[in-house]
Amino acid sequence: MSTGNGAVETWDTRTGSRQDRFTAGGAVSAAAFGSDGRTLALSGERGVHLWDLATDRRRLTVPARAAAAVAFGPDGRTVATATDGSVALWNVDLPDPARAIRTVCEAVATALTPLERSRHLPDRSADTGCG
Repeated sequence: MSTGNGAVETWDTRTGSRQDRFTAGGAVSAAAFGSDGRTLALSGERGVHLWDLATDRRRLTVPARAAAAVAFGPDGRTVATATDGSVALWNVDLPDPARAIRTVCEAVATALTPLERSRHLPDRSADTGCG
């Protein structure tokens, strides 16, 4: 999945084709997919980074150093990290992008452009609730 330089590739197991490639910023020691299918937790020397696979952007960093294992809880709001014989639980209740964007649109009274919509909500319909 990752090389020493932090290059990460995701693959579609049904087709065998590569879906995406991005740089995680360093070697990856453990990884786990969130239940939403959109979030990937990558453990490295600088913590556990939660990546949004739809945008290839880091959403959150948990300050767990070099976890040997990482896993999401069933609800997707908790990440467990295992380091040196101990386990830590982290609350990572990530906001729903569509709800956050609706809130912003309401505050500024404008809609997303097609480019903004495709970048921030690629797996959602064009209707975000923004007028």
